[in-house]
Amino acid sequence: MSYRVKLTDQPRSFEVHAHETMLDAAIRSGVVLNYGCSSGTCGLCLTRVITGQVEEIKPREFVLSEAHKLQGYVLACVTSPRQDCQIEAISSQHPADIPEQTIQVKVRKLERISREVHRLVVQTPRTKRLRFLAGQYVKLAVASHGSCHLSIASCPCEDRLIEFHMRIPSTGSAPQDFINTIHVGDHMLMTGPYGGFVFQEQLARPIILFAFDIGFGAIKSLLEHITAQERTPDIRLIWMACGEGGLYLHNLCRAWTDAFDGFEYTGIILQQSPQELTAQAKLSCQMVEKHLTAAMGVEQDLSRHDIYICSPAPAVALFEKICAQKNYNRERFFVEPVRGSYDLSCMVMQQQA
Repeated sequence: MSYRVKLTDQPRSFEVHAHETMLDAAIRSGVVLNYGCSSGTCGLCLTRVITGQVEEIKPREFVLSEAHKLQGYVLACVTSPRQDCQIEAISSQHPADIPEQTIQVKVRKLERISREVHRLVVQTPRTKRLRFLAGQYVKLAVASHGSCHLSIASCPCEDRLIEFHMRIPSTGSAPQDFINTIHVGDHMLMTGPYGGFVFQEQLARPIILFAFDIGFGAIKSLLEHITAQERTPDIRLIWMACGEGGLYLHNLCRAWTDAFDGFEYTGIILQQSPQELTAQAKLSCQMVEKHLTAAMGVEQDLSRHDIYICSPAPAVALFEKICAQKNYNRERFFVEPVRGSYDLSCMVMQQQA
């Protein structure tokens, strides 16, 4: 059994499944309500029920005043509808609507998922959950060991767990120094979210996503959010990565192909390492352009598409050049740099002949 909940301040609505709270359902559906802890402690998700019946399905520590109860206020994080409802709640529709937050998080997982790529998973406290939109990034700081900016590689629906991808080269580097200082159980300071690389939900348009190397992290966050919607648009994912193991979540991409209608995936492996690509800039540029041209060969007209790219600037320029030949809409072309790696800015830099 499920019920539909409509917000008074916008045309969107979302479906709440049995034994699911209104807040969890809203986040899963891409509706970002105001919240803090998501566990009945802080009261930031205070929501007024205008029509319909609801029931608390989780315990709460926050005390609702009698005045709030009489006006129909509930906590969205502990309440589930028992019929279709209309609610009045504070929601975030744009990155600017979400305030910067600083949260102490705990390292829950740090694993090597390819020769140079690590997956880092942190967890927020029970009393404070990070509000963010899929595709955004944060700053992580370790006391006395510096900080780095990382794209979030998970969607807001993952509750208190937040995932990041980092490429750590075998030779000495700032990312390597950073990763060597942290261990499971350690605490870090997380600040954010930042950035406007988020899903544009106003229009239902076909989507093309291009990730270069660990730029896949930000694209993964977007994809998990998009595919959680009630209606999933046609999606084309192109992932280009360096060296053996570069497509470190290749099986996940193949699983998406099997799970979702209208989902196509192209994985491209460059045999060169990032260092080799940088050292041979002109040749690398030609090689990347050749691969992208072949991958985009099936696309004829991109005028109706939204295009999302997480890549070093030179590869963005190459991809945009190809899209321009296919009548793309420049205003629907969204770009994010690769975060969590050493400098890739000149990886495929074009040189003057």
